[in-house]
This record gives sequence, C-alpha cells and structure tokens, in this order.
Amino acid sequence: MKTLRGLLLILVAAFALPSLPAAAQSAAAGTMVQKLADDTVSLLQSQTRGADRDQRFRQMMSEGFDVGFLGRQALGRNWRTATEAERKAYEEIFDDYMLRTITSRLARFEQETLKVTGQRKGPKEDTIVDSQILGRGEPIAMEWLVRPMDNGLKIIDVKIEGISMLITTREEFGGIVQQKGMQGLLDAMTSKIDVMKAQSAAASN
Repeated sequence: MKTLRGLLLILVAAFALPSLPAAAQSAAAGTMVQKLADDTVSLLQSQTRGADRDQRFRQMMSEGFDVGFLGRQALGRNWRTATEAERKAYEEIFDDYMLRTITSRLARFEQETLKVTGQRKGPKEDTIVDSQILGRGEPIAMEWLVRPMDNGLKIIDVKIEGISMLITTREEFGGIVQQKGMQGLLDAMTSKIDVMKAQSAAASN
C-alpha cells in the first residue's frame, strides 16, 4: 500500500482546459486536483511497477504541470545568466529529475487519501486549491497553485503546511550553483537521478 503523505511536492493528473470564467475556473481547478489524488492512489495501488509506472507518472506530470515553467522558476535568476547550452542541458535533465524525485518519495509511504476542501482566488489569474491529506494522525494541509496557461490549467506550485515546493527547490538549486556553478548543478542532478534509478530497479526486483 502506498500513500500521498510525504509526496511533499507533486503528483498530478490534470485536464487540458480552455479559458473559463473565474468561478468555473476555480471549480475546474478543484476538480483537477481531486482527480490527481484519485488517479495517483489508483496507480500506486496497482501492480504497475518499474518503467511502466514511471511512464504513467511522466504522462500525468506533463498533463498536470507546466514543467518548462517550473524548471525556469526553480533555477531562478540563474536561468538568466546561464548560457544557451546550459539551459538546454538543464531542461533535458529537469523533466527526469522531477519525475524520479516524485516517484521515489511516493514509494516510501503507506496509503492515505487527499480531499479537496475548497478553492479561492490566488495572485493574478491563479486559483489556490485547498486540500488535506487524511490518514494517521492530524490532517496535513496542502495547497495547489493552479494557473491558466495556453494549453489549459496547470499546477505551478504545491505547498505542504505552508512549505513551497518551488521555493524549496529554487533555494537548493541556487545554493549548488553558487558553490559549484551551473555544471555543478547539472552534475548533482544527474548523480541524484542515477541513485534514484538504482533504487527503483532494486525495489522492482
């Protein structure tokens, strides 16, 4: 049995939706996040493992998240100073890094459930979807920041108990770039991906 507790960041199955009036967009954002929870639990409880599960998560992530936006925002000001070659290499690595970080965290936990509790207006055209992770112990508050993009509603940040996925990742990446440069960040991301690949392979055996 698996869980949503401790995903600490991410897992999303979303619909590509056109522009909607504010009230309808808010409701659609809540529906999207709830579908995320239901589809994620279904996948984790299934017999799908290894590369097949990774591919399913990759598809869910690409549908639910604006990965390109997240990658640029996670790099912060270092995106502006990176060379074109560094940006290209980073974008190629970030997708796999994000996917494997999610799946490696998910695999550690027993099942709990996520329940959407409401929607409210966020910054600009964003919608904040409030939810709770329910299971053992006290409920855990989780917020999803959903933004209308050209290709529909996309999740651009997740907060658990007020801790932002995006800000946490940006601080981590920024610290590595400051100490080791962009190549140091790329090397660190690649090394972590290799570790997570090995862990996933061992768990599948």
